[in-house]
Amino acid sequence: MRNINLIVFMCLIVIINACQSDKAVKLGFIYSTPNTERYVKEANFFRAYAEKHGATVYLEHGNGDEAIQYQKALELFDKGIDGLAIIAVNANTAAAIVREGQGRGVKVMAYNRLIKNCDLDFFVSGDNNALGKMMVDEIIKVKPRGNAIILGGDKYDRNAVELAASINKHLKPHIESGNIDVLYETFVEEWSDVNAAYELEQFISLSGQVPDIIFAGFDGMSGGCIRVLGERNEEKVVYISGQDATVEGVKNIVAGKQQMTAFHPLKDTGSKAAEIMLQLVANEKKAEKMANSYTNNGQIDVPTVKVPSIAVTKSNVKKVLVDDAKFYTYEEIYN
Repeated sequence: MRNINLIVFMCLIVIINACQSDKAVKLGFIYSTPNTERYVKEANFFRAYAEKHGATVYLEHGNGDEAIQYQKALELFDKGIDGLAIIAVNANTAAAIVREGQGRGVKVMAYNRLIKNCDLDFFVSGDNNALGKMMVDEIIKVKPRGNAIILGGDKYDRNAVELAASINKHLKPHIESGNIDVLYETFVEEWSDVNAAYELEQFISLSGQVPDIIFAGFDGMSGGCIRVLGERNEEKVVYISGQDATVEGVKNIVAGKQQMTAFHPLKDTGSKAAEIMLQLVANEKKAEKMANSYTNNGQIDVPTVKVPSIAVTKSNVKKVLVDDAKFYTYEEIYN
């Protein structure tokens, strides 16, 4: 009899644990491509926070293909996830993922890239207006006069459009005063270093001028411009902005080849997104109270959290990225 009771008891434990497992929150995070290092890190920070708070998290990526990303989303929906965060490959077509998810009762969050024309539940991103101001302020601080070109990111990425608009807005008083002359402006497909290098090479070849300032929207693009200047054996100091605090970008800053980059506190942003997602799944009204702004996506005003970035220059690289954020080791930056 004791053995029978023990078996019954053990069976009950197994059943209870299975029920608890079924009730555990399941979340998905699909980023656009593994080729962007920060997206991989942010996805893992999201997972670490959510799993610390009892959730199961599935990470996927779209390999830069919107059709693959859609298929990955369907697979996650079939796993029974409660919430999905997306760094969209295509901000327009990803609306289909949002609609499919919400049709299945899944909360959907856009991360970094706003998804257009859908009833999106939440948006977590940086602040592009503040980012453009930061770039202008840091460059003008050291180079208040001169000729400039603006190399924005991919024009199909809302972030690129907003950043370029912010740079222009905050440059306007310097242009009107006659201190800054913008000679050329364009968007760069795929935020590519190769495409940025091509644009700079064409500009120099056709105009016969080397700009004093290059407002580049991403460290990879900055690196492409720096390679062009190096191949031309250009001795003129050119002041170049950047974004994302990549290893290459930070090393260029230390070497004096790039003036600044914008560091996005990836752990803070990924963790905040996970916190919001857990709250969305549990209580949508409480989640909305976490918003610090709203962003119109063409259909609704989406509750938004904007996480501020930090300007990194040669004078504060070690403090910001090594000492405070522990984002890189000293050896990674200085060796």
